[in-house]
Amino acid sequence: MKLVGFLLITASLVLGVAAAPTAYLPSLDLPDEELIGLTLNSSAGAQMPDPPPSDPTAAGEPIANQDDELTAELLATLRSAGVERVRVKEFSFARWSGKWLFLLAVAGLIGGAALVRIDMRKRLAASKEAQADAPAAESPAGALAAITEAIEGLRRDLPHMTTDHDREAAIVERLTEAQSVHVPAFVEGRERIIADHGLGGFAELLDRFAAMERQINRAWSAAADGVYEESADCLERASALAEETAKLLNG
Repeated sequence: MKLVGFLLITASLVLGVAAAPTAYLPSLDLPDEELIGLTLNSSAGAQMPDPPPSDPTAAGEPIANQDDELTAELLATLRSAGVERVRVKEFSFARWSGKWLFLLAVAGLIGGAALVRIDMRKRLAASKEAQADAPAAESPAGALAAITEAIEGLRRDLPHMTTDHDREAAIVERLTEAQSVHVPAFVEGRERIIADHGLGGFAELLDRFAAMERQINRAWSAAADGVYEESADCLERASALAEETAKLLNG
C-alpha cells in the first residue's frame, strides 16, 4: 500500500506540473468574447518584415508584443499565422484548458498521501502491539533506563575508585555495553515512540537522546585516551540529557 501511495503521488506530481503551465496560456480556439481585453505577458506569433531580410534564417518580428491588449483584429491575425496559444497576465479558471488534469492531480496527491498514512498507521499499530508483548527491557523505556543506570552507576562509583586508570577502565567497560546494546534497542523502538508521541514528539525526543548519546561517546573516547576529567564532565552532561529524554518519553 505504501508503494502504491508513493507511485500515485509521483504520477500526480508529474501530471500537475504538466497541467499547471496552461493556466496562463489560453487557447485561441476559445470564443473571442473570452479573449478580448486580455493583456499579453509575452510576445506572440512571428511575421517576416517587409521587405524581407537578406538572411533567410533570420527570425521574424512578433505579431504582438508584451503588454499588448488582445482585440478581435489581433486575434484574427494570430490565428491566421497558426498561433495556438498566447501567454496572458490574467487568470481564469474557465479559460484554463488543463484544469481537469490539475484537479485530477490534486485528487491523486490526496489519495496517495492517504494510502501512505493508512499504511503508516497499520505498521505503527503492529509495531506497538509486537513491542507490547516484548520484555520491558527491550522497550524504548527499558533501553533508556538501562543507559541511565549505566551513567548514574558510574557517577556513583567513580569517586570511590583508587586511581584514574581504574575509573577510565570502568567508564570504557560500562559505556561499551550501553553503546552496543541499549542505544540500538532504543532506536529500534522508534515506531512505538512515534505511535505514542507523534512525529513532532519523536523528533524532539530524538534530539535530546542524540545529544545524550554524543556525550556518552565523548566520555568513552576521553576515558579510552586517558583523559579522565573530560570523561567525567561528559558523564555529567549525559546524565542531565538522560533526565530530559526520560521526561519527554514518559510525558
